[in-house]
Amino acid sequence: MKFTISTVFALIAVASAFSQGDQNAFLRARQAATQGQVDASVPAMTDKNGNVVPFDATKVYQDALAKGL
Repeated sequence: MKFTISTVFALIAVASAFSQGDQNAFLRARQAATQGQVDASVPAMTDKNGNVVPFDATKVYQDALAKGL
């Protein structure tokens, strides 16, 4: 019984620690960080700098050719 009461109290404390404004600020920051990203439903690849870009067969970076191998 003590464990249940302390668990409920802990959950209430965690839920009240984050206000709606904090949550909205977090969601806005996360959305801003994902702007310009490639949609998951389209083919994608990484460029030579490691950025995720839409797939284009003519722009595939071939590291071995760049190094002369």
